[in-house]
Amino acid sequence: MIDQPAPPPPPGSLTRTVPSRVVLAHLLPGAVEPALGPLTQQECAILRCGYLDEQLLVDVYGQMVPADTLKCASGRARALQDLLPHGVVVAGLSAMWVHTGGRVPGLLEKLRNADPDAVVTLGGVGCLRLERAVVDLARTAPPGMAVAAVLRARRAGLTRRELETALLSCRGGGMRGLRRARRLIDDLYAPGFQASPVPPAESC
Repeated sequence: MIDQPAPPPPPGSLTRTVPSRVVLAHLLPGAVEPALGPLTQQECAILRCGYLDEQLLVDVYGQMVPADTLKCASGRARALQDLLPHGVVVAGLSAMWVHTGGRVPGLLEKLRNADPDAVVTLGGVGCLRLERAVVDLARTAPPGMAVAAVLRARRAGLTRRELETALLSCRGGGMRGLRRARRLIDDLYAPGFQASPVPPAESC
């Protein structure tokens, strides 16, 4: 019986300069696809690596999501897709996180039967527009959180007119706290008030 010759090594393997894609293509039978959303439990188990997990993955309401998919609003919205029942949109601090990034809020805030004019679709997910989320927080959130929301809106580039328009669109129960919200907007958008800018959002 004649032994078959061994297959040639992947390109560069003898010089230790093998590109990662070449190695994966050599080891895996199918095409390599990037992770574009939350990882499954099986994927997490395979990729488990203490220190690297903290660098590469972000816990988004119990789901481990690749950090680089959260660099833009549509990517952050897609990370919430499996957590939202039909007809429910992202609201409150969670909506602000979708639009502006930063630390993931502790509780996923959702809203059913939202005004369609107050909703924008990002990454296939319904989310309150930033100006409406800010106005809602300015109306009803604890004082410190309300102030922080308006400041964040200003740093993100929202104009006073955009917030005032969102205030005027409030109806029914959404009118509670309008006077406080208007006062906060007046104070924090006053001429001469300086708010440090935030970096522009990335596209994805």
